[in-house]
Amino acid sequence: MLSESGDPVHLRNMELEYEDHIINIKYNLSLDHTKLDAYVRACDETLLGHDGYRKLAAIEARLIREYQVAQRRIEITKLINEQIPIGTINLDKELDQQPILDDEEFHDNPDGILVDEQEIGNGAYRSIRTLLKILIPIWNKSSPPILQPGDTINLKLGGDGRNVGRKQNHVMITACLLNEKDNVLKPDHQYR
Repeated sequence: MLSESGDPVHLRNMELEYEDHIINIKYNLSLDHTKLDAYVRACDETLLGHDGYRKLAAIEARLIREYQVAQRRIEITKLINEQIPIGTINLDKELDQQPILDDEEFHDNPDGILVDEQEIGNGAYRSIRTLLKILIPIWNKSSPPILQPGDTINLKLGGDGRNVGRKQNHVMITACLLNEKDNVLKPDHQYR
């Protein structure tokens, strides 16, 4: 098929309806990363998980399929991990430590959580210096710019601990740029 100007006409989407069912057929639909990124961000900000999005996409046939959103989320995570790698640190440098789990305690474990004793004392982190190398140019380019040349960067560090099972806990540290004035109170201006 050709248009009046001679350009080819591409069939991208066809919607069929019978009884209570709608079938949306998409042909060679190339999704741009900007649109997929917007879907990923909307799902993350509203805490909409895989199952919730699948149910929503089943109701509204025009939504991008969940597997495409999940695939883009994986790509974004890989890009972030390349720019800001996750490092590990051994918090317990002593090799003569007592074993954390003895046989009695293992049998009394009602949660059934297995703890690898080799991993106890290890931690993971992202470098604040690497994070700032990425965020400072973004803050400089923002409109209006948050940081001006010569400004002192004022950071507020915060953190909380979470128990995961009986023997493990996680500490999440956040950094907040106090130069953002009133925006520091908004949760999306807290960086992990």
